[in-house]
Amino acid sequence: MTDIDQLLTIIENPTRRRILEYLTREPSYPLQLSKELGISQQAVMKNLALMEQNGMLASYPEESSIGPTRTVYVPKQRFTLMIDLHDSMFTARLISSGETENRDAGTVDAEMALARLYELDQKIRELDEERIELLDQRNSVMNAINRAIRETEDPETRKELCRRLDEMNDNGKEA
Repeated sequence: MTDIDQLLTIIENPTRRRILEYLTREPSYPLQLSKELGISQQAVMKNLALMEQNGMLASYPEESSIGPTRTVYVPKQRFTLMIDLHDSMFTARLISSGETENRDAGTVDAEMALARLYELDQKIRELDEERIELLDQRNSVMNAINRAIRETEDPETRKELCRRLDEMNDNGKEA
């Protein structure tokens, strides 16, 4: 999935977000999702179909020991959605990590895995805090630049400053 508008349309729905959250923990089939989330099976099926059509989910058949073969759903895409709104900045970026891979970790020492997870989550929090700090600094600089542009009386100088600022903004955008 590469279209941010399409992604926002899909994840704006709270039911779909709940389904995605559940599926990130474990693959599941519609009846199981319906029971676990307290949502009608019809609503689950409708939302699963939409997300699969848009490339967010994949499905595969799984034999059941108590009934017919069932269709199991799993996330197909990995991505990060970042939206920044500041005085002089609005960006919405979709950073795709590609398709999910079925990685079997084999035997896992749960205590070691939990400790590693804690370390990783702590590092992510630190990076988020650093990012916020950098965005605040960027916002201050942008405010100063915008003030300088507004105070510039020469129209040609003003136009050149705006052009250079636009060029910097264009070069900094994700492809």
